[in-house]
Amino acid sequence: MTEPAPPPVSAPSRAAIGSAGEFRRGWRALVACGAGLAFGLSPIAPYASGILAGAMQKELGWARADILAVLMLAPIVLVLLGRHVGRLIDKVGPRKVAIASTIGLGFSELLVAAIGSTLPGYYLAWGVLALLSIGTLPMTYAKLLNGWFDHARGLALGLALAATGLAGVIMPFMMTAAIHAMGWRGGYLALAFLPLVIAVPVLLAWLREAPQIAPGAEGHASISGVTVREALRGYRFWALAFAALVLAFGVSGLVPNLFSLLLERGIPEASAASALAALAISVTAGRVLSGFLLDRLWAPIVCAVLVLPAVAALVLLVTPGLGGGVVIGAVVMLGLVAGAEFDLVAFMTARYFGQRHFSELYGIQYAAFGIGAGSAPAAYGALHDRLGSYDPTVQLSIVLMLVAVAIIFTLGRYPREFAAAH
Repeated sequence: MTEPAPPPVSAPSRAAIGSAGEFRRGWRALVACGAGLAFGLSPIAPYASGILAGAMQKELGWARADILAVLMLAPIVLVLLGRHVGRLIDKVGPRKVAIASTIGLGFSELLVAAIGSTLPGYYLAWGVLALLSIGTLPMTYAKLLNGWFDHARGLALGLALAATGLAGVIMPFMMTAAIHAMGWRGGYLALAFLPLVIAVPVLLAWLREAPQIAPGAEGHASISGVTVREALRGYRFWALAFAALVLAFGVSGLVPNLFSLLLERGIPEASAASALAALAISVTAGRVLSGFLLDRLWAPIVCAVLVLPAVAALVLLVTPGLGGGVVIGAVVMLGLVAGAEFDLVAFMTARYFGQRHFSELYGIQYAAFGIGAGSAPAAYGALHDRLGSYDPTVQLSIVLMLVAVAIIFTLGRYPREFAAAH
């Protein structure tokens, strides 16, 4: 039996609730958002794709590049349809989109297992997966969390996004066991199990929109926010999108190449592996830390607090003769930025443009982020192959990260009408 939704919260009573009260009211929605993100599309590329590619390469004899090429389908779909999916979320509500898309993801993974033994079938099934699962990305859940949390909005976003890091702990062991038992198809069956058997029941039980953002509910029509046209005509929107693209390119280009970079710098393989383990932990910590800071500081300051130490860390990474401990510390600083990116963009989209068309606007911002994150690893690999060293790629990342911070500082203060908690 579903418990009734709490009554709408007015602005004065919302201020009286405070952060602790928001967590008491919205913790179920927060847990549901975490489950949806953890077993949605986002963790598949970093935590499952490499394991699956190795198994498929061994069983089917395909080139690894051909197998991993499907990972570009999700950014392509996001660029083409992200805005329209965001508009749908704003219209019908994030709950319906999240549940339908999570179910679609699970059945698409079953489809890959069924028809993925030929390259055309594999690409076709992954195309369906990318199309149906776009609603499991952060733009859906950020809309819902923004409705439940105001004072603690940054921390709530950070905690929900940190759940993808927890998925990264589970997935490799689960995938490896399933592949040993049933081959690469077993890996995709295991992936399908996570959204269909774990995430969907949690979403059905606990994923509820806050009264003020639920479509058709009292107060929904009065949600503040600029129109899409107003946002697209303004400097701030495109400045934020460009900063997101540049920051994503600078960070995402380095992270997949870190192991090879460290080996090239003469770091022992064991130390390099330890650095990557520390990176995974720091990415999760970065999401929580950035959320905590965003609730207390102006977002551009938070960006600088996280990015500038990472820039210093990158300088250390190209300095000869470093010990393993210093390298691990440098990688941790980079991981904090890698974990904070989603949180920063989602938070600033809400603070600068309001809630009324948040998902549509964040869909465009997320697409810009996706272009940077999706294209950077191959670009950095090509740059290394051409120049024979990772030093130029690190230098490029330093420049891009500094440019991103500088652009974000030009956004100015939050509009008063969208920053009641500040």
